[in-house]
Amino acid sequence: MQTYDVLVLGGGTAGTAAAKAAASAGAKVAMFNAGELGGLCILRGCMPTKTMLHAAHLVHEAEHHQTPGIGHAIPSIDFTAVMANKDAKVERFKNAKILGIEAGGYEVIDAYARFAGPDTVEAGGEDYRFTKGAVLATGSVPTIPPIPGIERVAVWDSDDVMALTDVPDSVIVMGSGAIGLELALFLARMGSRVTQVSRSPILGKLDPVLTEEMEHIIATEPNLDLVSRFKATGIDEHDGEVHLHLETEEGPRTLSAAHFVAATGRHVKLEGMGLEAAGVEHERGRVVHDACMRTSNPNIFVAGDATGHLQLLHVANWEGESAGLGAARAPGEHPVERRLRMGVVFTDPPLSIVGMTEAEASEAGLPVATAQARFAETGRAITMDVQHGIWKLVAHKETGEILGSQILGPRADDIGHVISTVLYYHGTVNDLLKMPWYHPTVTEVLLSLARELSQKLG
Repeated sequence: MQTYDVLVLGGGTAGTAAAKAAASAGAKVAMFNAGELGGLCILRGCMPTKTMLHAAHLVHEAEHHQTPGIGHAIPSIDFTAVMANKDAKVERFKNAKILGIEAGGYEVIDAYARFAGPDTVEAGGEDYRFTKGAVLATGSVPTIPPIPGIERVAVWDSDDVMALTDVPDSVIVMGSGAIGLELALFLARMGSRVTQVSRSPILGKLDPVLTEEMEHIIATEPNLDLVSRFKATGIDEHDGEVHLHLETEEGPRTLSAAHFVAATGRHVKLEGMGLEAAGVEHERGRVVHDACMRTSNPNIFVAGDATGHLQLLHVANWEGESAGLGAARAPGEHPVERRLRMGVVFTDPPLSIVGMTEAEASEAGLPVATAQARFAETGRAITMDVQHGIWKLVAHKETGEILGSQILGPRADDIGHVISTVLYYHGTVNDLLKMPWYHPTVTEVLLSLARELSQKLG
C-alpha cells in the first residue's frame, strides 16, 4: 500500500487547487484523475461555451444592432470553423492548465479513485493510504430530467452540443438556468430553430423584475421561443422528431423538434464513491460539510461540484484551497466566504448576480432598501443604443451596507466585480457616494443607484 500525507480524488478546478494548496503546506500529495486533464470548465464548460457565444453574438449584432446610419448584414456562418476555433482555444487553455499542474509539486495518478475505508483509497487496482487527510473533488455529471419515456429518446447534454459538427435544424432545450440559456442562445444564433422550455420562471431565484426583462429579451430573438410554467407528461421519438408532451395552464400541448437537449443542471455522482466506508455523510445529493469544507469524517474534505452546491469555477478554487489546507492540517481554520456569492450568465446582454437578492435579504431578517435603473435610460448606454437591461442594488436599510446586486445589461460580467469588491470591504451607500466615477461609463450607473438609496435611507 502506497502512503501519502494527502490524497485528492479528482483533477478538475477544485482538485488541482486542493492539491496545490496541500503541497504548498508541505504535504506529500497525490491527485487522482482518470483520463484527460484540464477540468470541466476548460474542456467542456466555461471556456468553450464563451468562445462559441462570442461568435453567436457577433452574428446577432451584425444583423440586429440598433445604431442608425450603420447598415445591417447577414454574415456567412462556417459552423465547422466556429467549432474548430473553440477546439483550438480549449487546447490552448488545457496546455496552460497542465503546465500549472506539472509545476504544482504533487503527483498525478491516471486512475479513477474511490474510498475503501476511513483513511484508504482504491484506484486502478491499487490501494493508497493518507496519513493527514483527503479531498473529494470528483466533479459532477449532467442531470437527465425524469420525464416518462425519456429512456427511449436520444438525449443530448451540454457535452454533446460541444461536439456538434453541423447546425441542427431544430432543438428543444429543457432548462433555463445558465447552461440552458447559453446553449439555447448559441444554437438559435447559429441558425437552429430553438424552443426553450422551463418548468418554472427562468433563472430560479432571480428578482421578478429581472426575470421579466430577461423573458422580454428572449422574446426578441428571431429563432428562439420560450415556453414556461408547465408539467412534462411524456416524451417520445418517431418520424425523425422528438415530441415533448406538456400540461400547461392553457391545456395539453406538444412540442416537436429534431433533437432534445437536457440542460437541467448537473449533479454529484455519489454512488460508487465508497462514502459509507469512509464515514462521509451525504443527504439530498449533497455531501455534508462545514464552512471549512470538512465532512463528517474530520480527515476528509470536499470541494467544487462534488459538494452539490454552487458549481462555479471561482467557488471551486476557493473551496479547493480551503479543503487542501485542511487536509494537509495547515495551522488555523480556512473557511470559505459565502457572503461574496457571484454568478454570471453570458447571455446578450450578460447577467451578473452578486451577494443577496432583495428576497434573500428579507428572508434573512434584514431591513432592506433597493434602487434600480433601466439601462436604456442611462447616459453611456444611450450612446451605445442599448435597448434592454436593468440594474438593481440592495442595501441594508439601517447601516447602508451594500448587500447585493443584479445586473442585466452591457458589460455586466465585468461590472459585477465592482460590487464584489464593495461587498468584500463591507462598503456602504455613503462609500459609493464618496468614490469618483468616470463619465460617461456604464459603471457610473452605480452612483445614480447610490443617490437613490441615500434618499431612502435618510
